[in-house]
Amino acid sequence: MRFGIIGCGSIAANSFAPSLVNSDELDLVAVCRRDADKAQEFAERFGGCVHYTSAAALLADDSVEAVVVSTPTDTHCEYTLAAAAAGKHVMCEKPMARDRHEARCMIEACRDAGVTLGVAYRRRLFPQVLEAKKQLAAGTIGPTVCTRSHYSGGGGFGSGAWQRQPVIGGALMEMAVHRIEVLLNLADTEPIEVCGLVETVRFKDWEVDDSDALLLGFADGTIGVHSTILTSKPRRDTAQVDGTDGRIVIDGLEFGGDSIEVETEAGREKVPVTPLQAPYFDQPMLEDLAVA
Repeated sequence: MRFGIIGCGSIAANSFAPSLVNSDELDLVAVCRRDADKAQEFAERFGGCVHYTSAAALLADDSVEAVVVSTPTDTHCEYTLAAAAAGKHVMCEKPMARDRHEARCMIEACRDAGVTLGVAYRRRLFPQVLEAKKQLAAGTIGPTVCTRSHYSGGGGFGSGAWQRQPVIGGALMEMAVHRIEVLLNLADTEPIEVCGLVETVRFKDWEVDDSDALLLGFADGTIGVHSTILTSKPRRDTAQVDGTDGRIVIDGLEFGGDSIEVETEAGREKVPVTPLQAPYFDQPMLEDLAVA
């Protein structure tokens, strides 16, 4: 599948573009950035593909079959709707949209156009998450009773970062969403009740949250617990599933995670996985979109 990238910022440079170039199944054929010189520089860095300064021009390119929308959240809906109207499949960077209304519009537009819409929750296809799902399916720890995820890391967002803008920024929108997706994936059931705290604990000059905590009640009677804390060092990124007969711990819900831990009454076992290689972390996700 031939891809174009709308938005050539850090996530595009650090993972989307390298993943596309590295894949035998995908091609990067076009990129878009408003600054012409930077667009050309980005294109030359990743294979010398065509470069544009507007999304409209990229979407009019018949060689582009799918697009990666790698822009700030407040533009996701606009670009996804335009891509759908142009008949392009879409991989949209997380979070999907500013609110559920935009998200529903994006889903409906892609459905009506007959194109595939993906959201870049890349951890779903991380080897350690896939291994945890395998262990759960095998009944290794018995029925699930609680699913947890947590992220912490000090420093927050830099001055002037769009991630500090109300509505589109903050700990919940920018960091927690990845870990909540993992929690829901591992729980494998629908939440029917959610309680949450979204607070600015330390960075009082922010207009957005730096910390959040969620408690979820699921349809099968189990519970979920999530926290994201941008005010605590060092970085920690984890998930855990508690079952009646043991637990599974992913203590390294990171790009290069190489194992999970399974604990039962028989003891603890470290189960190795083959980690994804930098900087190709998005290759499995993009290849999955191509065959969806």
